[in-house]
Amino acid sequence: NSLYKKINSLGDETKKTLSKIFADDAIITGKGSLFMTHFPKNNISKITSASDVAKCDAKKLHKYHFHMIANDGIFFLPGKLGAISDAHSSVDVKSMKKATERFVTNFQK
Repeated sequence: NSLYKKINSLGDETKKTLSKIFADDAIITGKGSLFMTHFPKNNISKITSASDVAKCDAKKLHKYHFHMIANDGIFFLPGKLGAISDAHSSVDVKSMKKATERFVTNFQK
């Protein structure tokens, strides 16, 4: 189905973009149109279970999501995964890229 191809492609683009921006500071997981940002701590180097997720920095994830809500008009349920829908386009991925770059530059330190 072309809709699934579209949203899965945008999801893959989003995951790749966020992984590149965050480099070693975050782990991006997900499948198809779904994605999740994890800020590892406690020597976590990959996410393989809910136990690994629980050891990540949830406060930093909330800061990231609230930053995008307050400054960029990008809505996330704080602490939850992101989902690409038919309403999204590559423009939305680019907006998220810019918002994430601002977060990394201004707030992540």
